[in-house]
Amino acid sequence: MSVATPAPVQRAGLARYLLIEVIAISALFAAGALVLRASGWDLRIEDLFYDPRLHDFRLRHSPWLELLGHQLLLAVPIGIGLLAGIAALAAPRFEILRPWRGVMWAVLASICIGPLLIGILKQVTAAHCPWDIVRYGGYADYVQDWFVRSRADAGRCLPNSHAGAGFSLLALYFAGWAGGHRGWRWSGLAIGLLAGVLFGLVRTVQGAHFASHSLWSAAIDWLVASLVFLPLICTATRKEPPVRLATGATR
Repeated sequence: MSVATPAPVQRAGLARYLLIEVIAISALFAAGALVLRASGWDLRIEDLFYDPRLHDFRLRHSPWLELLGHQLLLAVPIGIGLLAGIAALAAPRFEILRPWRGVMWAVLASICIGPLLIGILKQVTAAHCPWDIVRYGGYADYVQDWFVRSRADAGRCLPNSHAGAGFSLLALYFAGWAGGHRGWRWSGLAIGLLAGVLFGLVRTVQGAHFASHSLWSAAIDWLVASLVFLPLICTATRKEPPVRLATGATR
């Protein structure tokens, strides 16, 4: 049985794709972040993990959470990005990989660009991490400003880069779409959402990020992936080689 090649893609109209995938869903994540911040739920959620008697977050210095949740989890998106890059580079020499070359480059680009943009934004946003806030034994005010005039005044906490690494796997949703595999598409969505929520939760529990910071990361990663994959999903249908089934028949 040969490896499945990309199936004929259910192409999306450009206007519909831009309205729903690029704008509406990105805006939905952003709106969720705004609601968490404006309603005070950011603080209420963080209060659950703070111990006033210790004047610190209970799991901030947990060695296992730091190792497994903060460090080793990053191997997942990094590994997927590396595999996608290797597959894209090897595609010209291997017929099985050749139809997937564009998809693999797009996966790699999405996994790199989203977290990179998040890292840049952290240098110009004013929000501090929970453990830096006076409410949680820190030194900084819980500011409502978004951006700073000087990088020296940056809170270096918004968006959540760790959650951004997890949500970068939302690229797998678009990869399944571009490859014409409906099951892979929705599995990719589940993987990206679960990874982002898990990565973000780890840092929220540690007191490193508010929940809204993670939703901002989701908005950025989704926006990046939707734009990177736009040419593969919205262009005219390409001719695909037949997919060989286990019986050797074609379809």
